[in-house]
Amino acid sequence: MREVYAEGGNYSMTLGDGVATCRVWRRPDVSRDVGAAYAREMVGMFQRVAREPALRVRGAVMDLREATLSWGPVTQAALGEMFTTLEAASRRIAVVAADNALQMMSISSLLKAHAPKFGRVFGSPDDAFRWAGMNRHAFG
Repeated sequence: MREVYAEGGNYSMTLGDGVATCRVWRRPDVSRDVGAAYAREMVGMFQRVAREPALRVRGAVMDLREATLSWGPVTQAALGEMFTTLEAASRRIAVVAADNALQMMSISSLLKAHAPKFGRVFGSPDDAFRWAGMNRHAFG
């Protein structure tokens, strides 16, 4: 069973089976600045997740399939911080991207820069959950 860990204006995070799952959706009714503020809120949420015991959270899945396909510099920096936080904590971060080349390229670039060891982009949520939940000591 999954527990609700955090909720915000365009995101929710649940925990279960050793994986923190963050779902983000687009909000056409809010300004770009408000959307960027939501992204900044999420940085704190990911910092809390990174401090959870590894037995409780082995990895994270960030589902961006319903999120906006492109974003501004504040959101870009916030995503980089989220990924860096999990990388520093040796937690896997699996990002499920929309079926969109621009978003896939942006996420891949961010992960390469901020989570080169523990970050991966996926097109399938099932693959992302499997990878994020792997025991890193057993599977490397």
